[in-house]
Amino acid sequence: MAGKDISTKKYMRNPIIFADFFNGLIYGGKQEIDWAQLQEIDTSMLLKFQAGSRKLKSLQKFRDIIKKSVIMRNDKCFYAILGIENQSDIHYAMPVRDMLYDSLSYLRQVEEISDYNRIEGKCTGEDYISGFTKGDKLIPVVTVTLYWGSKPWDAPTSLKQMLADVDDSLWPFINDYDINLFSIIDREDFPAYKTELRELFLLLNSRNDKQKMQNLVATDKAFSNIKRDTAELMSEFASIQLPSRSKKGGYDMCKAVMEIKQEGIEQGLEQGEENLLDLYAWLKQNNRIEEAEAIMIKENKNLRKKLQLEYKEKANN
Repeated sequence: MAGKDISTKKYMRNPIIFADFFNGLIYGGKQEIDWAQLQEIDTSMLLKFQAGSRKLKSLQKFRDIIKKSVIMRNDKCFYAILGIENQSDIHYAMPVRDMLYDSLSYLRQVEEISDYNRIEGKCTGEDYISGFTKGDKLIPVVTVTLYWGSKPWDAPTSLKQMLADVDDSLWPFINDYDINLFSIIDREDFPAYKTELRELFLLLNSRNDKQKMQNLVATDKAFSNIKRDTAELMSEFASIQLPSRSKKGGYDMCKAVMEIKQEGIEQGLEQGEENLLDLYAWLKQNNRIEEAEAIMIKENKNLRKKLQLEYKEKANN
């Protein structure tokens, strides 16, 4: 679990990948966010505000949240990704968790602006108490919950979904909070990515259906030469054995996925003739025609040998 935390965070903190993720998600693939202009934010900087001893426990929880996030900014916006890797880490209070992160981000901006205004003498009188003047503005914060797990997301995606039964008269006064969920396994389509995020997300989206995964790699040549960092995530999250590096310098994930299929056939063939017929029927039911035909080739060979032996015995008698 910790290994997946590290792997996904390392991958997504690459500014080229990070910018591509948000450009695809927000801007439909247009290169509005320049990766070269992004600056990674030290997550510890978001927590430098005063707090009494009673708040230390809560602060530690906030630190744990932020340590697992990837945060970058340009002159227009703060962008943050909160990553979750598997089913056991689905967070059923995720809206509150995201809301806390965003609140800390805005609070940190207010403190920095206030400190600057006091030092520069830009606030006087009532403004000096808060340090934040009428003309000061905050940079927006965009937070996305990126879910890597193989099981569908079944937790709330907004604050209102977490609330108990509420009188209808109260709803207009209750502010909602959406987590901007990006669940790889649940999506039916993906943004127009320019990097290998496209191949990575498409493969992980099909990981629960090996036939679908096989069809995907068989019809897309991009999977024949995948970079190491992307291939390692494919291997880790889709339980695919990482192949040897190809002559092109990348990894042929088409071959790796096909080997999964072949291993399944060989395992079935080793189970004996009776099991072969059961396996054949199961493959046909699941529309895995090519594999079913491979099973019948083996079965026909066995049948032919039986008939030949029977013929020889009758001829000798």
